[in-house]
Formats: sequence, C-alpha cells, structure tokens
Amino acid sequence: MINHFRVLGVKASATEEEIKKAYKRWSNKYHPDKLLGLSEDEKADAAVQLQRVKQAYEVLSDPKQKAAFIKDFNNVIVTDPTAAMKELWDQFYP
Repeated sequence: MINHFRVLGVKASATEEEIKKAYKRWSNKYHPDKLLGLSEDEKADAAVQLQRVKQAYEVLSDPKQKAAFIKDFNNVIVTDPTAAMKELWDQFYP
C-alpha cells in the first residue's frame, strides 16, 4: 500500500492548504515541460512519479477518501515484509 502522505511529503495532520502546496511543488518538479534535458528513462521515471503524486492528491484532497485512507492505512498488516521493503526502496530510489 502506497503511503500518500509520504508521496507528497506531508504529515497525516496536514491541512488542505499544505496538501495543495505539496502537490503543486511535486507536480511542477515532475511535469514533462520541466524535463526537456533528461533522457527517455528519466522522463519515464518522472512520469511514474507524477502519477503517484496525482493519485496521492486525489485521495488526500477529498475528505471522505482521506479519512478512509487513514483508516485503512492504520489497519494494514504487512504479510510480505520483503515486498514492503522493496516498495519503500523504490520510493526513494526509483
């Protein structure tokens, strides 16, 4: 399960304004118009990151989805620690 708070770099107690600010910062960083000098692989990685940022914002900007995400995230039991560590690794080293 992807931690949307970590994707945007905000705390679970973040306000709507903080979430919006983080979304704008990350979406601007990974936007295709900002990646003109990069290789195709780097552009593809940025596109994946941009999708994660968009998905995180969709969930966290809607109060109902945010509440459901927090509830579900707090009830997660890690059944496969190796996959969980790989997901964490991939978040920091795409």
